[in-house]
Amino acid sequence: MAHSVSPIWSGIFFALCGATGIICARQKGLYVILCYVALSIVTLIVDCVNIQLLRLGVVNIMTDGQAYLKEEKDVLVLIALIVSSIECILCLLSLSVGIRLSYDAANRKFRKREGAFFVQVLSEKEIVVVSKAPSSKQSGSRHESVQSFDQTST
Repeated sequence: MAHSVSPIWSGIFFALCGATGIICARQKGLYVILCYVALSIVTLIVDCVNIQLLRLGVVNIMTDGQAYLKEEKDVLVLIALIVSSIECILCLLSLSVGIRLSYDAANRKFRKREGAFFVQVLSEKEIVVVSKAPSSKQSGSRHESVQSFDQTST
């Protein structure tokens, strides 16, 4: 009977992972992306267990490493095996996309400069306050408001 109930649990986890993916696409926050990656991993594990349980629905008896298949195979079990295999492939794809998104979100978070100015430390004794964050599109001809402070040791 395990092979008749396992697709339900697998589907619930897959739907939960999909809902988290939709929330992730809207908010694009680092923690939501990491939650999506974690749910993708859990869903992948649940799908692998589901495939193993569905295999039991195809096999009549197993003895000493030999599996004897049922003469009349249930079409629903075969369809569930195919759907679970597709779920596994989708979970692997969503896992790779989620890892890439989390990497980009983490780098964007640390590169983000907020406010009217930021502080740049050039050396141990020299600190520069720049009033506008530099971007890759700016050329060297543009001048920014720069204040330099020498740090005195006391």
